[in-house]
Amino acid sequence: MQTRMLYHADAVGASGNLTLPVQESMPIQASVCLPVIGGHGAAEVNEFRYRNILYFSWAESTVVGSYSEKDKAHGSASMAIIEGLNIMDVVTCDRIVARVTTKHAGDEPSIIPMGSLFENLRIAGYKIEPDLAIDTFTQHETWGQLNAAHANDSKVREQLNKQSFHKQGNQLPTSKGMFGCTLVRDFGKLPAGLTERDGGIYVPHFGTVYLGEFYVTQYSRRLLMLHVDLGCSTEGCFGVGGGGGNGTPYP
Repeated sequence: MQTRMLYHADAVGASGNLTLPVQESMPIQASVCLPVIGGHGAAEVNEFRYRNILYFSWAESTVVGSYSEKDKAHGSASMAIIEGLNIMDVVTCDRIVARVTTKHAGDEPSIIPMGSLFENLRIAGYKIEPDLAIDTFTQHETWGQLNAAHANDSKVREQLNKQSFHKQGNQLPTSKGMFGCTLVRDFGKLPAGLTERDGGIYVPHFGTVYLGEFYVTQYSRRLLMLHVDLGCSTEGCFGVGGGGGNGTPYP
């Protein structure tokens, strides 16, 4: 059987659910998925409001998968862009971009989050300017390179252990073959009243805001740029700016 590429990429503008004061799921917004044979697709939503919880002025998600004769490689791209975000007047952001691209030219794919960003992110009115480790995951673009950097470069190991969601050690900390971390290398000095907790920013009487959740395996990457766990009189979980990609040659 001739080897073929099984493409995979997805992108989502926003999703979420409430548990208090009601139990309810918010319809998924601006969601698109790449079929196994590749191609391209897009989804767009304008002026979306969910109750008095979440609002955005515009969101667009796109995916593409194709073979480049120039690069002699299969590739895919996943991107979600959200503008004018407002979550309960506590979390606002002018623009969020989640971008994951892949290139399959060897045994392991190169998969990077280059282009992912926040523009004018504010939490409780304060401007937050996180230092995202896009450079680290672009320079060490394959699973093998990331593991080698963790093993051989003490600065990279210290950084990745700090950002990891799991136990730390001399080997890249993984669970079920996956390295989960925040892309945030440093939040900077947080304003009084906001505290760092479990890799996110805790806001009293609101909840916890997580930025740049990144999940890495040998053959895939998944990214959620903004994740809010509400923990007040309104409880629930909301995600904004999600995407991922891999693709696998078969057989």
